[in-house]
Amino acid sequence: MELFWCITLFVLGLIIIIFSGNWMVDNAVKISRITGIPEVLIGATIIALATTLPELNVTIFSSLDGVNELAVGNAMGSIIFNLTFIVGIVMLFTKNPITKADLGSNFYIMFFSILFVYILGITNFINRFTGIILLTIFLLFFINNIIDANRKETVIEAYRLHVPKEKIGSLWKCIIFFCISSFFVSMGARLLVQNGENLARLMDISEHIIGVSIIAVGTSLPEVVTATASIKHGNTGIAVGNTIGANIMSSTLLLGVSAVMEPKGLVMHSNITTFVIPMILLSSLILFLPILFNRKIYKTQGILLLIMFFAYYLVAVRF
Repeated sequence: MELFWCITLFVLGLIIIIFSGNWMVDNAVKISRITGIPEVLIGATIIALATTLPELNVTIFSSLDGVNELAVGNAMGSIIFNLTFIVGIVMLFTKNPITKADLGSNFYIMFFSILFVYILGITNFINRFTGIILLTIFLLFFINNIIDANRKETVIEAYRLHVPKEKIGSLWKCIIFFCISSFFVSMGARLLVQNGENLARLMDISEHIIGVSIIAVGTSLPEVVTATASIKHGNTGIAVGNTIGANIMSSTLLLGVSAVMEPKGLVMHSNITTFVIPMILLSSLILFLPILFNRKIYKTQGILLLIMFFAYYLVAVRF
């Protein structure tokens, strides 16, 4: 009976995250339209953080509960899911080219931040100090994101916040709904962590496995929704760019917060350093190298990434 309730509450947490996450993004877009702040700037700041909020909440609650394997597994699992499944689907079904410019400098930030995490993991040196370094990298990425967003504006001009009187009520309504949806995302993440931990105990499996599989997929669903909408509207470059941004946040913000909150430092499961991160780096190269040298993408890349996705989950559950 306890197992039944754990599974029920776990699934409920996933459902809450999915619906409240979408609600949160919708209200962020409405705030942009009412205030006149460019949507691209809102996308680079509020929406970028909003889609990562489920993972961040899982990280915080996991750290508070002392289940750091869940936090690390969620961060790394989200990255591998984004790179193999989401990007794989985008590359397989897209009819639009993805250029080096679409990836921008963020690809290099993602690749080297993950490489840095890998070095920290194999040397067992993820503590508060290195956590602060990871958070600093995230801050620099976030600032760079805002600068890039301004550059992408067709007309760059100074603007000031001005809300017509008749829209002030609507603005407050959107702000309140944004805060409420953020609260529900936190609630969903809490249910996910608590019952994920209980499931691991009842089924006698590692918290790490729960983190890199079910929780990682569940908290990455906002990125799936974003990628699906981008494919539908032909904005595949945006889909891949958003995925890379989410991966940077996972490797810097999520692990940085977890490391800072853990006084004794983080210890990575051997599966992360020997299998997961090497696969992440290989997936990154499969994505980037054809674009770098041939300036084009191939459906073969998408097929390879999807094969890696299924291979990863077949192998991951065995550890």
